[in-house]
Amino acid sequence: MSIISFKIQEVKKLVDELKAAQAYSVTTEDLFNPAMYPDGVPRDEHGRSKQEAGELFWPSSNRIDQSKVKPVLMLVGDHGLYLITNAKAEGSPASRGTVIYAAGCNPKLDDDFYENKCELFGDNDGSIRLPMEWADWAIQNKKRTFRVKITRDSISLVTK
Repeated sequence: MSIISFKIQEVKKLVDELKAAQAYSVTTEDLFNPAMYPDGVPRDEHGRSKQEAGELFWPSSNRIDQSKVKPVLMLVGDHGLYLITNAKAEGSPASRGTVIYAAGCNPKLDDDFYENKCELFGDNDGSIRLPMEWADWAIQNKKRTFRVKITRDSISLVTK
């Protein structure tokens, strides 16, 4: 079990970005979620299901019902451990100043960022969706930090 911590003032910037956005990018989880597709079947760019496409299958975000794409925070582990949003906005999250590093996991500030990332998130790179409502809750309850608990099988908001 790991507790991952972010400064609440920085997380508030992400929530503000999500609330101001007109549209949201599809996440990898969305791509493989049948509920996101009009006919309930993930489809590739040619309209084929996994069964029809065979071994080489990757769902297309163009086939998703965009009205079902919700605002989320993305916990990303790669070169550090950080939060970004799925807001469709001009430029990259870095150029917008909306990459928020976890405590101890910023490659520009922390010499041991990679070791910390591996200890908290694991050795593999990846991303996990976090509901925007978790960050909203932390902000509304005047928490100094936004904290999530991650285990091998789950992720949850730390409320104490």
